[in-house]
Amino acid sequence: MMLGSQPRQGMNKLVAKGKSSEPGLQVISLTPAVPFAESMDKSISQFDWSTTSLGALPQWPPALRIAVDMMQHSPFPSALAWGAELTVIHNQGYRGLLSAKRQTLGCSFDALWSDEHWQVIGPCVFKALQGQASFVEDTPIRIDPGNGMGQAWYAFSYTPIRDDQGAVAGVLHTVIDTTASMETIGQWRELATTFEKQIARYMADRDHIWQLSRDAMVMLKRDMRLHAANPAWQQILGWSEDEVAGMPILELVHPADRPQIRSAVLDVLHGKGVEQIETRLRHKEGHYRWFSWSGRLEGDVLTAVGRDISQEREDAIRQSEMLLRNSQRMQAVGQLAGGMAHEMNNLLSGIGGSLELLQRRLAQGRLERVDNYVLLARDSVQRAMTLTHRLLAFSRSQPLSPDNVDINRLLEAAEPLLLQALGPEMRLQWQLDTAPWPVYLDAAQLENALINLCANSRDACRDRGQLTIRSVNQRLTGSQASDSGLPNGDYVTIHVEDNGHGMSREDVTRAFEPFFTTKPAGRGAGLGLPMVYGFVRQSGGHAWVESTLGKGTRVSMMFPRGEALPEPEQTSAALPASTARGRGERVLLIDDEANLRNLMKEALADFGFDVSDATDANSALGQYRLAGTFDLVITDIGLPGGFSGRQVAKAMRLLNPEQKILFITGFTEQPIEQQLLSQSGTALMLKPFTLESLVEQAQRMISC
Repeated sequence: MMLGSQPRQGMNKLVAKGKSSEPGLQVISLTPAVPFAESMDKSISQFDWSTTSLGALPQWPPALRIAVDMMQHSPFPSALAWGAELTVIHNQGYRGLLSAKRQTLGCSFDALWSDEHWQVIGPCVFKALQGQASFVEDTPIRIDPGNGMGQAWYAFSYTPIRDDQGAVAGVLHTVIDTTASMETIGQWRELATTFEKQIARYMADRDHIWQLSRDAMVMLKRDMRLHAANPAWQQILGWSEDEVAGMPILELVHPADRPQIRSAVLDVLHGKGVEQIETRLRHKEGHYRWFSWSGRLEGDVLTAVGRDISQEREDAIRQSEMLLRNSQRMQAVGQLAGGMAHEMNNLLSGIGGSLELLQRRLAQGRLERVDNYVLLARDSVQRAMTLTHRLLAFSRSQPLSPDNVDINRLLEAAEPLLLQALGPEMRLQWQLDTAPWPVYLDAAQLENALINLCANSRDACRDRGQLTIRSVNQRLTGSQASDSGLPNGDYVTIHVEDNGHGMSREDVTRAFEPFFTTKPAGRGAGLGLPMVYGFVRQSGGHAWVESTLGKGTRVSMMFPRGEALPEPEQTSAALPASTARGRGERVLLIDDEANLRNLMKEALADFGFDVSDATDANSALGQYRLAGTFDLVITDIGLPGGFSGRQVAKAMRLLNPEQKILFITGFTEQPIEQQLLSQSGTALMLKPFTLESLVEQAQRMISC
């Protein structure tokens, strides 16, 4: 823009760039606003702020930038103390108050005023950091800047400066010269007050908080219709502001919470504040989320702020459910201990009484009824063995030998055993899938589970009725898998259904509890269904009971799909174990239980085996290395000294890969590797077992 040759006085102050080449003409160039860094005082913009806790200048937050800009243009000496370290940023007027020899920019505020003035300044700074502004004029401070101008008196103003989230992030320190007259002091005070109000208005800008708040914020009219909602509301609940504009807020509130909301709104309209009301609001997708609300009335508008507490409530509910499950588990443990003690006391009493009478008759030289006492004791022992096996199955601690099996072939092979368990007047009906998937499980344990279910059905039908066994392929996806607690995938389900008297809803919920039974006293120990449940869960499956009084009961067992089976091979019939006695075959017996080991050793020796025994893994390996080859090694899995029967077997097979090994165990925390059991010349027996069955198994393995 070009002006006349005779510019008005003062016009030269507007010159921005250069002069015209024509005499008498003055050129004024208007340039756009400069960036933030360039608009600052050079002492601030050229200072290396990266060495301070504020970081490099381009990284400063918006609130700090605005505060610095306003501080620079303040008509009186001002300084900002920002951040946790109260880093100092000041204008030129403030710099003139301080010693020219000191570095002031970027230092901490308490270091800047660390002399005797801090006793007056310090409490005011801490008050400002707590959000309270103050103007100190009653105790003015005397300062000597060291510039030869002498000392002057000043009063200080302290104003809290808040960040984008509304928290106090710094302090504005305003200095007023009080050496002038009282009128001058009043003018400066008015200027300082005006400046503080400008900052307060900006930092309290509702739109700024409205946009950046993480809490849901809504404005309601007196008729409880939505007037406005902030972005956090839209993000949490999925509704856009246009979708809910003018909508009655009660339409989004859960029906059960609406009376509480109506009451709270009435309180606000009568001038009472509302704090911490928890309620549910409907998400756009249909589910509800929990909020903790507070609100106040401003004119005709009710402003409410809500914090999303859905996750907190879910965590609390999950914790409560876990505590409930732990309580129920402790009740089950107590019931299990009581039932176990009752059953074992009965069995031990039968064993002890039989042995006592047997000892008395032998001492008297009377042999009548001796066989009866022995049979009674053996029957009690057999029942105790069955009880412990069922307990191991319920606790999912029994050693399993799972394999991929054809479920139809397995069920058909088990039919004679099932018919025997059902009795002569029960009808067995099969409804098997024509092409079932293979399943991965322990076939012997499945037979035991089916026998238990058949016995339960026979009792429920009072020895006369019908039992139906179905097999079906089933694929679990989505909600089905989540309801059963199983992963998505393919499963084979076996349903065992009878037409007996059924069970009540309360009894169904307790069906898998140990020692719970609906049978008359003396007809059952209450371990059949718990054993079935434990076996199915240990096999990676799921079991459940469905029943209706007067219509029957159905027990379902779901097992994971196994791998494809090879084509069956034509094999010759298995030869029964030889009934001939042993001929001095060498057996190494390893067990730390002395009484049981001696009994087993005697039984094996009576049969004709040459038996060596050991109490632990180290002595067993020592004998194995020194005594040469053994025809069979019988070892307990749980051995003392930290060296298990598994490790013994692996060490021996390093010396002799063809070594035959029979594992015996009553309980093991670590499952036996299927790869180890599937090796040729390997077998497993579960304690307790009869000595006769041990001898037969040893004879069978040696003769193969």
